[in-house]
Amino acid sequence: MLINDNLTVSSIYQQIAQKKAQLANIDKEELLKSSFEKEDSVNLTNTKYDENDYKRVLSKFQNLDAQTRAHEQTHASLSTTRGAINYTYQMGPDGKLYATGGHVRLDTSIPKDPVAALAKLDELKKASSGPSELSSADASIARAANLNKMLILSKQQQGETNES
Repeated sequence: MLINDNLTVSSIYQQIAQKKAQLANIDKEELLKSSFEKEDSVNLTNTKYDENDYKRVLSKFQNLDAQTRAHEQTHASLSTTRGAINYTYQMGPDGKLYATGGHVRLDTSIPKDPVAALAKLDELKKASSGPSELSSADASIARAANLNKMLILSKQQQGETNES
């Protein structure tokens, strides 16, 4: 079917499709541009801060990062682990990420052999209470290991008295 000046219906649809594609690309670019402007712009020219405060906060982040890493590495070095150390991070005032927390999964499987089980529980207690500052999770693991050790020892003593 022909419309004015040798234009066919299919050519009109083709032109409409091209215009729609161009408009979609423009919309996409505008959306990306506006989301970057909203979320990623930082205006530091009018920021007033005390240089001493900046250094003090940065120093706290650096110290916490060092303490956190040493704490978790102490746990990992004293026992068998079930994966890598996981850290939680927070961005410092300098834009770098600093470890502010972490955890390591210790292998808490207990062998069936009582002697091996006691050795494993000693290892778990040592690993969980190894760092100088214990978290509540660290203390909980140490207590559980100690209780399980006492349970095994009491079962062994009951078995020895029953055999006598």
